[in-house]
Amino acid sequence: MGTLWHALGMLFITVLILVLAYLTSRWIATHGDSWTGGGGGEHFRVLTRIGVGRNASLLVLYVCGRCLLLGVTEQNVTLLKEWDGEDAEAWLSDTPPDAGFLGVLRDTLNRPRRNDHG
Repeated sequence: MGTLWHALGMLFITVLILVLAYLTSRWIATHGDSWTGGGGGEHFRVLTRIGVGRNASLLVLYVCGRCLLLGVTEQNVTLLKEWDGEDAEAWLSDTPPDAGFLGVLRDTLNRPRRNDHG
């Protein structure tokens, strides 16, 4: 009889752990942004993302007043370009939906830099 109570106790503990894990995941899903500091909010945003291969993509992130172009693969994250000031604001401005990622990237890369002399 002691083995039966032991088995039932183990089953009860397992079910209790599963229920608590479920309730915790639900709570994090609904309150997680405020619990983790706002989920990025105004300081961190993914502005755009484009897949360039099976396991590779380009991302433009807004991080604390700067925009970063990142190349992302399964093994690596590489900073390809960084914009701040007016250049970063261009990424944050409303762009026409037909401009697309590549159009905005091309326009930004072709824009003369402020510190160029000529």
